[in-house]
Amino acid sequence: MTNFTNWKEQGILKRMVVSVVIALAVVGLSVPCFADTAMKFKSGVKDVMMSPLQVSDNVKAETTNAKFLPFALAGGFLKGSFYMAKQIVTGTLTVVTSPLDMMHVSCPLDK
Repeated sequence: MTNFTNWKEQGILKRMVVSVVIALAVVGLSVPCFADTAMKFKSGVKDVMMSPLQVSDNVKAETTNAKFLPFALAGGFLKGSFYMAKQIVTGTLTVVTSPLDMMHVSCPLDK
């Protein structure tokens, strides 16, 4: 067993403990910053995957409120296709730009 009666050895031990605490604090504070980027990437992928639901949702909404069914189907399909394309573009843009947040990690805890 080592005897820590020497002041020099105690100073080294204190510096090691302080260094470990500082390292843990830095890692603990940086994790939420990277989690935000991962959530942005995940939401972009989800937007692209869920985009075909826009067509069926809009067709259903148009047919329930319509008086003439053929126009409602065509209008719902066109409107749903437009919203689907918009959601695919925005989801793809979110996926493509999510790594750009890593270049300048802006953690909400830094503010």
